[in-house]
Amino acid sequence: MTERRRARLVRSAPVRQAVLLVTVVALVNLASLGVAWLTLRANTLDELNADLARDMASLDISASPGALRTLVAARARVTDPTDTVFVFIGNDGRITGNARAVVEGRDVGFTAMSAERRLSDEGYLDDVRRLSGGVLIVAKSLEPVARLGDTFFVLLVISTLPTVLIALGIGALIARASARRVERIEAVLERIAGGDLAARSGETGEGDDLSRIGARVNRMAEKQQAATETLRQVTTDIAHDLRTPLQRIGVTLQDLEARLPEGETRDLAGAAAEEADRAVSVFRALLQIAQIEGGTSRERLRPVDLAAIATRIAELYEPSAEDRGDSFVVEVPDAPVDVTGDPDLIGQALANLIENALRHTPPGGDIRVAVTPDGALIVADSGPGIPEGERDKVLRRLYRLERSRTTAGNGLGLALVAAIADSHRATLDLGDADPGLTVTLRFPR
Repeated sequence: MTERRRARLVRSAPVRQAVLLVTVVALVNLASLGVAWLTLRANTLDELNADLARDMASLDISASPGALRTLVAARARVTDPTDTVFVFIGNDGRITGNARAVVEGRDVGFTAMSAERRLSDEGYLDDVRRLSGGVLIVAKSLEPVARLGDTFFVLLVISTLPTVLIALGIGALIARASARRVERIEAVLERIAGGDLAARSGETGEGDDLSRIGARVNRMAEKQQAATETLRQVTTDIAHDLRTPLQRIGVTLQDLEARLPEGETRDLAGAAAEEADRAVSVFRALLQIAQIEGGTSRERLRPVDLAAIATRIAELYEPSAEDRGDSFVVEVPDAPVDVTGDPDLIGQALANLIENALRHTPPGGDIRVAVTPDGALIVADSGPGIPEGERDKVLRRLYRLERSRTTAGNGLGLALVAAIADSHRATLDLGDADPGLTVTLRFPR
């Protein structure tokens, strides 16, 4: 998985929801274990206090210090000081028991009687009783409380950690599956935005929200495709039906011009014939754009040498540029630049771009045709260029800049180039040559 996909997966809604759910479950588990630990700890301390009270009561019944000392000594011999400590400190300072004790106010400190009889490492819960013959001390080890804490820590690790890991793993798998579906829907939307109205997401609409979204994207694409196909068909039909009558009108006007004597009437007939030819060329261009957009040209795609095509087309226009006094530069690599395409359509796109450059560049200007090794075809000129806000609009059919309405052209040259670029899955970029326009056609390798 790439870093980009991994980052998108981490930021996806399913992963965030899984993390939130795991956090809630972990907090509830911690709270439950915490309450249980506090309850059992309190119960354990209560039991230790009860045992402590019973032991103290069993020793406090002795009437004399000697009898109490004897009883404490008996208990001390049979009791492990790591569990319970019995100590009697007489008024004469003599200590009897299974540990030594020092009493300072409310605090009691214990030390072992010998290395064999060690004390508890967890501390003690003690009860000190001051009697007429001395001080009686009974202490219970806090080891049961410590063992209880260790037990709950193990429970916390065993129960919470696997739960979190399993939930995160399942959440990641679910998120990854959802992310793939989202990526498929995004890819379909990008293809639709790029003009491929036949793209579909494959979702049926039966199931979760992503399935319903995918199905709605499909319905939207179907309606848009149907509307576009209808409009394209109407445009094609109109262009096809009107082209033949217009051609006949042009031929008739040319015949009329040839039969008329020199004069204003003959000039009018010639101008009308030229306008008829322009109309025919518009309909011919509209038909060609419709055919390209219909996908018929994709059947003729094959490996071609972009450098060779650029060289051949540039040679055709070089004499015209020289007659105008233009600097016409052709830059192509020595090695072939192989791309997949239709050589005739690529040549026509380049011809349109060169004609636009010649049409809009003042005589004596600069025109450059270049091919890069990575499959880019570039045409740059030193004309007035196209404002950045108008660059998307000039790719539409029949759209012309206000300053270009007085020059020859029909507003279909760049639209045809855009259709050819789309049929080749190439990107078309219009940039600033400072001054002038730079048009880049970048073909996929």
